[in-house]
Formats: sequence, structure tokens, C-alpha cells
Amino acid sequence: MKLKGVGFFEAHIEKLLLGLMVAVAAGVVVLQFAGSPNDVTVRGQTLPPARAYDPVEQRAQQIDAQMSAADPDIPVVEGRDQSLAGLEESVRRQVSVSPRIIAFGQPAEIDDALFTGQAEDVEYAVITPPAPSSPVVASYAGTLDPGLLVDNDELAAIVGPSQPYDIAMVSVQTTYNGVALQEAYRGAGGGDRRALPFNWVNGIEALGLQLERQRQMPDGSWGQVEVINGLPGEEPLPVTLQADAAADALGRDQLASDARFAFEAAADVRRPLPLPMIAGPQWKPPTAVREELAALGSVDKQQEAQRKFQQLANEQRRRETFVEQQEEARRGDGDDRGGRGARGPGGDPQEPETENRRVQTLQRQIDEIDRRIARLEAEMLELGYDPQTGQPTETTGFVDEVVDQRLLEDGDASLWAHDVTAQPGATYRYRTRLAINNPLYGREPVLIESQRPLAASPVVYSEPSPWSEPVVVAPRQAFFLTSASDGRGGALGPSEPTASIEVFTFYYGYYRRATLTLRPGDLVFAEADMPDDLRLPVLAEAAGQADQVPPDRGGAPLVGAQPGRGGDPADQGDAGQGEPVPDEVPVAIDVYLVDVTFEPTQAEGPADRTTQPVAYFSRVGMPGLERRVATTDRLSDLYQMLSRSADEGRDQGQARAALEGPAQPRERERERTPTEGGLIGGGKGGGGG
Repeated sequence: MKLKGVGFFEAHIEKLLLGLMVAVAAGVVVLQFAGSPNDVTVRGQTLPPARAYDPVEQRAQQIDAQMSAADPDIPVVEGRDQSLAGLEESVRRQVSVSPRIIAFGQPAEIDDALFTGQAEDVEYAVITPPAPSSPVVASYAGTLDPGLLVDNDELAAIVGPSQPYDIAMVSVQTTYNGVALQEAYRGAGGGDRRALPFNWVNGIEALGLQLERQRQMPDGSWGQVEVINGLPGEEPLPVTLQADAAADALGRDQLASDARFAFEAAADVRRPLPLPMIAGPQWKPPTAVREELAALGSVDKQQEAQRKFQQLANEQRRRETFVEQQEEARRGDGDDRGGRGARGPGGDPQEPETENRRVQTLQRQIDEIDRRIARLEAEMLELGYDPQTGQPTETTGFVDEVVDQRLLEDGDASLWAHDVTAQPGATYRYRTRLAINNPLYGREPVLIESQRPLAASPVVYSEPSPWSEPVVVAPRQAFFLTSASDGRGGALGPSEPTASIEVFTFYYGYYRRATLTLRPGDLVFAEADMPDDLRLPVLAEAAGQADQVPPDRGGAPLVGAQPGRGGDPADQGDAGQGEPVPDEVPVAIDVYLVDVTFEPTQAEGPADRTTQPVAYFSRVGMPGLERRVATTDRLSDLYQMLSRSADEGRDQGQARAALEGPAQPRERERERTPTEGGLIGGGKGGGGG
């Protein structure tokens, strides 16, 4: 139906608008694909957006080609030739008024072959680093911190399953002449071989010591060489570097960085600490042990010092008694306290004048005692013994005061290492090799084919040092002859031969001593007394104290021991914690006395000869006899050290303030500080069981 009054436009307005919009959209689509409305102009070129950067890239390539050209076109600049001529004249003009220029130091040695492309034709003179000095060795023993055995199966296999974790070890000390090493590298070469460039050698540092040992066989010969690398559970730096190189995880730059670290941590790398101990004397280097042995002197000197120390103690007790009596006389209460001189014979109080005379008499006696005490103290000091402790005055705590230098600048570098796998009671000798970073490592491309294998390992070892003197590893048990009699010439006629011995057993940080008299056929068996109120430490997990500060070298914390101080837990902690140690420990050695005879001594001439008692022992199940002479046994280094350890062990568990000042820890900035490690051996002599 047609609407009245409505025109055509009005009736079809919406259709017209829709058609217009469709036409506009179609035009936009046509313009987008048929034309180039988004083109841009770059350096006079009209380009689509996708190629807008082409002129820039082309220009960059042109500039790069000009910069890389061997004969570039240099633009002409007015005055350039005159400027270059002036510069050349300035460079060539003499700048010193002296016709001679002084050389400051030796010029650096730069390998020309590296710049001429002829490196593959150069053969270098490769040396083996010189040997360290003759080593000094000493034997030690102590009781391990139980926390060290956590996740350390190697160490647990050595000390056994239960406390106390007593262990013996040997420390080996040596020095190295790094200046001689540098001269050896510089002086190598000659003929067709060239010395290594200085910049290759300059970064060499000490990476630690490798120990080699030989055990003495029953016939006196030496067994095969065994190599010792580090402590159980710890991987030394040379071993780590070699493992990284084998895994292709160590480049030349990283090796240089590790060598710099080895110098920065020289105190730890060159002189690693022994394992921390919770009981036993403080560890000291072998050279300090040797000095202390010399300070101890002969057996006669030690006995004289001990005799004077006992006299000093007696005099001090007498002085205390007289001082008490003097105080009683001054108070006039001697009758109430049982004193003498405060009252007269009839019990009546004495006159003041009589009391004053009594006080004066006692004072004169005290003064006389003071003079004797002063004389005894002076005599002990002259013998080299401390009158307060009875110990040698030289036995002070060890402090590492070495100032380390770069290896190639140090003519006396100090190094040591430890062996805790040696068999207690066995005799060994040791030698050392110094490990350094290989200056050829990672330089295969500039080496001739035959020398490239020399660059495979990051570590180079020196020639071996001479062998050390034999050392007896601290034995678990030992005995020493002190006197003997063949039974003849007695007041009651002949009797059985006898031998007096001292027996030692190591238990909880110290040797324990007992004396014994044997007759032929008697086995060595005794019981050694232990100090009172000693207790073994307990792990904090077992005691419910997991929040306690852990020991210095990790592992579970201890109850009864203060971390970082060392010493006996019984000295420092709660005596009520931990399992108590037995009152006595048995000493049983499968050795029995065979006979005692008198034999002539070695003298200057027949007329000077005397005789000495000699005891013969036999070990059960072993052929042959063991000959012992009392003077030889008691003069041996091993007897000296065991006897001294036993003397110190008598005071174990007492407050250190009542005995001597606490040993100072080794002064180093490091994460772990030493606790007291036991010193008890070194040198030859004596016997073990």
C-alpha cells in the first residue's frame, strides 16, 4: 500500500545510506591493494614499509667496507701533509737530555711466534719444577670432634663405631724456593728450544702438597710408595682442578683465576689445618714439635725439674700452714682452733708480748720459705720449666704468623700436609711434591704437535723431596723399659730376673700410664687410672639441643664443648652431660718377658767398659726376640712425648684457669678454626704394641 504524503527519498533513505557505506568500504579495499598509500621516502627513494631500512643497511655495509679496506681512500684535507710531518718529527725527536736511557727492570719476554703465525714451529723448553726441601715430620693423636663423622664414611672407617673417636696422624712440613723455580723457567731453553714466555709463567702459584710415604718392613726395608692426597672427606685443590679438566669444565682463564685464589687463600692451601679435636694438647707444626723436644732436654733434666716442682709444692703447703698459725696467734684464739703458742702451758692466755714474739717467729719462718720458693722457681726457669705448671716454658700455643708472598717471589714458602691413614705404631718415612698450575694448560693451538700432550693437565707436580727421617706413628699402646735386674747379687741371694716397665694406652685425647714389674713369662697387662668426672660428648640431636651453635667444621653440634675453643668437653661444659668414662682403662700387649742379662756398654776403650741391664721380650705369635735397654727407651723421642701426654692427661677435666692459660687458636680469617689436636710423637725410638 502506498503511503500518502511520503516522497521517494523519505521512503528509501536507509537503503541509500547502506549503499553509500558499502561503496566507501569497497573503495578503501581497492586503494589498499591496488595502490601504495603507505610508501615512505628514504634518501630520495620511495619504498614500501617493509624495505624502509634497506638504504640504511646498504650505507652501513659501505662504511664497513671502507673501514676494512687495506688501502682506504683518505680525503684530501688542506694542511694534512704538514701536520703529519710535524707529528713524525715529534715522535722521532730525542726527549731525554741523556744519550743513554736507563732500563728499569728486565723487559717482558713476548713470544714473537704468536704474532708471526709461526708458533707451530716453536719448540719450548719444558722443565719439571725443582723439589721441596727435606721434610720435617711429627706424629700426633687426639680425639676427633664427633660432628666430623656425619656423612664422612672414610673417616668413620678409620676411627671405628663408638666414642671416644681417637685417631693418630702424621704432619709433614717443608719449604719451597719459589725464586729458584722462576729462575729455572727463565734459564730453560737454548739451541732450538725456547724458554716459556714470561706472561705464561708469571701466574704460577702453589696449589698444595702431595705426600708420598713408605712403610718400614719387619726386616728394616721400605715398602712400596703410597700417595696421600688430602684428608678423608676433603678434596684438595689439585684433585678438583684435574676432575674439572677431565669433564671439560676448566678453561685457561678459569685456571688462572683458581691460581690467584690459591694465593689469596695461601694460609689454607699451603698450610691446611688438621682435623679438629675435642681432647688432647693443641696441634703445632712439626718444626715447633722438634723445638719443644729439644727444650724438654734429657730424662735427667726432666726428672730434676719434676723434683724441684714437687719441692716447690711442698714449700708452698708449709707456707700456707705457717700463715694460718700466724693469723691464729694474732687473733689469740689458738685454744679454740687447736693452735700452738696462743696460750701458755697452763692453758692461760699468753701475754701480748709473748704473742708478738710468736708472730715474729712465724714471720721469720715464712720469710725463709719465701726465699727457698724463689730459689726453686729460679732453678726451674733455668732448667727451662715453668714453676707454675711444671711444663717446659717453650710449650706455648701455636699462632701461624707466616706472611705469604707470591710463589715466584718467595724463597722460603712454608707448606705442610697431614696423613691420618697411617697405621698407629707403624714406622714410615715421607717425601713431598709441590703442585702448581700448569703454564702450558689450554695452549695447545700454539704448541707443536709433540708438545700438545703437555698441556692436557692443569696441574704440574715438582720433583720429589728427599725422604724424611723415620717417624713412629702414635701407637694405641706402648711399653718402655725403665729398669731391670738379672736377680744376682741380692742381699738374700739369687732371685728371679725382673724388669720394670711403663705401659701407655691412648684414650680420650691423652696417653694413660701404668707401671708394672715383670718376671720371665709374665705378659704385659695393667690398668691405667683415668681422671675423675670425665664424660664423653654427646651430639646435640641426641640431647635435644639442635639449636646449639655447630662446630667449626660443620656437622652436628656438641654438648659440653664450646665451638671454636677446642679442648676437652669436660673442661668447658656441664659435667652432668654425656656418658662417663671408666675409672680405669686396661693396657694389654701381647708381649712377655723372656730374660734379663747384663751386657757391656760401648766405651772408648776396654778399660772404660761398664755393663748395663738388657731385657729381652717376645711377642706372642712372632719369631725372634725384642731387645730393650732402659736408658735407650727413656731417651727416645716417643717415650718423651707419651710421658708428657700422660702428665698433661692427669689434669684433664679440671678448669684450665687453675692449670694454664687456654691455648690460643690459630690466628686466621677463615670459616673454620682449629680445636686442640693432640701432639704425642715424632722421631725414632721407643716401642709400640
